[in-house]
Amino acid sequence: MTLISDDPSWWPLINANRIGSYFVVIASAGVMYDWALTFGREVELVWRQRWSLVTFLYLSVRYLGIIYAV
Repeated sequence: MTLISDDPSWWPLINANRIGSYFVVIASAGVMYDWALTFGREVELVWRQRWSLVTFLYLSVRYLGIIYAV
Protein backbone atom coordinates (compact mmCIF):
# COMPACT_ATOMS: atom_id res chain seq x y z
CA MET A 1 0.00 0.00 0.00
CA THR A 2 1.36 3.41 -0.95
CA LEU A 3 1.43 6.12 1.67
CA ILE A 4 0.80 9.65 0.40
CA SER A 5 1.53 12.51 2.73
CA ASP A 6 1.18 16.25 2.18
CA ASP A 7 3.28 17.01 5.25
CA PRO A 8 5.64 19.89 4.31
CA SER A 9 8.21 18.77 6.88
CA TRP A 10 9.33 16.03 4.44
CA TRP A 11 10.04 18.44 1.57
CA PRO A 12 13.65 19.33 2.54
CA LEU A 13 14.53 15.64 2.84
CA ILE A 14 12.94 14.84 -0.51
CA ASN A 15 14.74 17.77 -2.15
CA ALA A 16 18.11 16.73 -0.66
CA ASN A 17 17.59 13.17 -1.89
CA ARG A 18 16.77 14.42 -5.38
CA ILE A 19 19.87 16.63 -5.50
CA GLY A 20 22.00 13.77 -4.18
CA SER A 21 20.76 11.53 -6.97
CA TYR A 22 21.82 14.18 -9.50
CA PHE A 23 25.37 14.00 -8.14
CA VAL A 24 25.35 10.21 -8.49
CA VAL A 25 24.36 10.52 -12.14
CA ILE A 26 27.03 13.17 -12.78
CA ALA A 27 29.74 11.06 -11.13
CA SER A 28 28.72 7.97 -13.11
CA ALA A 29 28.77 9.93 -16.36
CA GLY A 30 32.21 11.31 -15.53
CA VAL A 31 33.63 7.86 -14.79
CA MET A 32 32.20 6.40 -18.00
CA TYR A 33 33.48 9.36 -20.02
CA ASP A 34 36.96 8.86 -18.59
CA TRP A 35 36.79 5.15 -19.38
CA ALA A 36 35.73 5.84 -22.97
CA LEU A 37 38.56 8.35 -23.49
CA THR A 38 41.31 6.14 -22.08
CA PHE A 39 40.20 2.68 -23.23
CA GLY A 40 42.36 2.67 -26.37
CA ARG A 41 45.51 3.48 -24.43
CA GLU A 42 44.55 0.96 -21.77
CA VAL A 43 44.36 -1.81 -24.37
CA GLU A 44 47.68 -0.76 -25.83
CA LEU A 45 49.58 -0.32 -22.56
CA VAL A 46 47.94 -2.80 -20.19
CA TRP A 47 46.05 -5.59 -21.95
CA ARG A 48 48.78 -6.37 -24.50
CA GLN A 49 51.57 -6.57 -21.93
CA ARG A 50 52.63 -9.52 -19.83
CA TRP A 51 50.36 -9.97 -16.80
CA SER A 52 51.80 -9.13 -13.39
CA LEU A 53 50.51 -8.23 -9.96
CA VAL A 54 50.49 -4.53 -10.87
CA THR A 55 48.45 -5.25 -14.01
CA PHE A 56 45.92 -7.23 -12.01
CA LEU A 57 45.68 -4.52 -9.33
CA TYR A 58 45.26 -1.76 -11.93
CA LEU A 59 42.46 -3.58 -13.75
CA SER A 60 40.68 -4.62 -10.57
CA VAL A 61 40.71 -1.09 -9.14
CA ARG A 62 39.68 0.44 -12.46
CA TYR A 63 36.76 -1.87 -13.19
CA LEU A 64 35.56 -2.25 -9.61
CA GLY A 65 35.49 1.55 -9.47
CA ILE A 66 33.34 1.69 -12.60
CA ILE A 67 30.99 -0.96 -11.21
CA TYR A 68 30.80 0.90 -7.90
CA ALA A 69 30.07 4.21 -9.66
CA VAL A 70 27.28 2.70 -11.71
